[in-house]
Amino acid sequence: MSPTAEPEPGGATYDRPMPFVRRASDRRIEVFSPKLGRRLSLSSYAAWQLWLALEANPDVSTYCERPTFIAGSPRRVIDFWVRFKRDQEAEFWLLDDADDVEESADSGPSAEGAESPSGPAVPAHVRGTPLRLIPRRSLLIWSTPVANWAQMLPHLVTWRRFSDPVLAQAIAVHLGQSHTLDDVLGHFTEHDAAMTEAALYSLVAAGRVLSPDLSSLPLSGATRFRRA
Repeated sequence: MSPTAEPEPGGATYDRPMPFVRRASDRRIEVFSPKLGRRLSLSSYAAWQLWLALEANPDVSTYCERPTFIAGSPRRVIDFWVRFKRDQEAEFWLLDDADDVEESADSGPSAEGAESPSGPAVPAHVRGTPLRLIPRRSLLIWSTPVANWAQMLPHLVTWRRFSDPVLAQAIAVHLGQSHTLDDVLGHFTEHDAAMTEAALYSLVAAGRVLSPDLSSLPLSGATRFRRA
């Protein structure tokens, strides 16, 4: 854990995770983050899904896993500290520990200070930073975009090592009108198809290219993309 003081707004910055302490019920999932440029250790499939959501969101500028904990008995480790590009605002994200969560009209993260179905209400703030409780039902609702980003992330890891800014800019220009993935690959046949995909997904990750399909349909050759 490495919080450093910064001027408001934004509060402390967390750039180093707390040590990974594996309980008997925990997994250990090792991943590489193109956004952070380093490896992460995650303790559950739900944390892996939430990590993919952070990687997929171009409004997230940076984040840190296991940044700190909520004092109490037992001590509860917070899953992520998240900083957004807008106004450099930051908040903690905590996965709800409940295995069974009642379905409700609320499909997104619950309000600050909300009561967890698995226990008492979590605090609205921890060390001066807002705390957001993430219901497990949100991960079910996010299953399609998370699955799509699970396919896209390996391309972004490759792009980090072998980027081609000229190719990326050419794709951005081409997407002044909406095109499918197959259209894009067919237009840039002089380039390796994997690199063309990597360039396209890097533009999506940066928020320069949008897709109306990634949130609701499986990634395929028919997935549509256009310049933001």
